Amino acid sequence: MAAVDVLALKVEYEATSLVGPGDDPPRGRLWRTPTALRHEGGAGGSQVLVARLDLNVGWLGLPELGMAIQTDLDALDLPLDVLGGGGGLRQQAEGRERVNGMDTTRVRVERSGQSGASFSGRAWVTGQGVIARIEGEGESRGRRGRTLLNFRDARIGRLDPSLFEAPRGLRVVRVRGADAAAMIESLEAMRRMGRR
Repeated sequence: MAAVDVLALKVEYEATSLVGPGDDPPRGRLWRTPTALRHEGGAGGSQVLVARLDLNVGWLGLPELGMAIQTDLDALDLPLDVLGGGGGLRQQAEGRERVNGMDTTRVRVERSGQSGASFSGRAWVTGQGVIARIEGEGESRGRRGRTLLNFRDARIGRLDPSLFEAPRGLRVVRVRGADAAAMIESLEAMRRMGRR
């Protein structure tokens, strides 16, 4: 695949996120800069994810538990560097399309990570790097799954830097990267058991 860098973000923006298929998928809110992102949403709209790429630190805020897990991003083996076209991501522009109210380039993307994690699909991205849609299939930690993310109502403009700090009002628990993934999985398993 040709090495293009259509995913490099050149602006700051916020957008509504829709996660998954169907007529009424779960909604959330995304804020992005070239060096940071924040997403609020998830199960019941109760999770806050903040990633500071420039500082190699991230927080997963779990308001229902009154805590935020803080960890180094590089130890999680998350492909966050693909947001700027890095991380072994192969890209090939396929054509222009209007998606979710934005003029975009449809890009074929593929990634095979060091730990066996992989993703193959497409991203629809504006000329400024604003992502309108991502869809594809991936595998991570032995689990396969489909991804469908839509972003609508994007508004470009300067964002409040405090959005990219540890979630307020939550007790911060610092965990090493390798332990953070296990802790997050344990908390998710406990949450699922509580719903039964």
